[in-house]
Amino acid sequence: MWRRMRGLTLIEIAVGLAIMAVLASLAVPSFSERIARQRLATTAEMLALDLAEARFEAARSGQALHLVFAPGADWCYAVARSPGCDCHTAQACQLKVVRATDAPGVMLSEGRNASFDPAGVQAEGGAAVLTGVKGEHRLDVGLSALGRPRICSPTGLRGYAGC
Repeated sequence: MWRRMRGLTLIEIAVGLAIMAVLASLAVPSFSERIARQRLATTAEMLALDLAEARFEAARSGQALHLVFAPGADWCYAVARSPGCDCHTAQACQLKVVRATDAPGVMLSEGRNASFDPAGVQAEGGAAVLTGVKGEHRLDVGLSALGRPRICSPTGLRGYAGC
């Protein structure tokens, strides 16, 4: 008497792998979109923290501090001791520099320099617009009237209030 062997045939395995490949190809675009949104949010949160830190450090040290922005394809920003400190080249006036290479997939499309006087009070400006490279999402980072950082999303990015 012959016993029937249990298991899968080669054709059944091939069909199962083909179905899994189709499902994986559907999931990859949404996964890469999620990564892009997360990179944008992380960069905006980091900028907001740098604004808060500059405000705090100016008050703590009794020395004016500035956030200097350079928007564009090769964007950067620096926390600096002087308002004209260029973030593209290493200089003694810089305390911290963040460059486009630190946040791949994120573009600094606009930036208004921020200054904090020795009392930690916002002396001027302090706003930036961050977008995803594809431009579908945008986060605005700015300072409130009290000098506190805030992040909003004019494009409705989940987790952020509208602008």
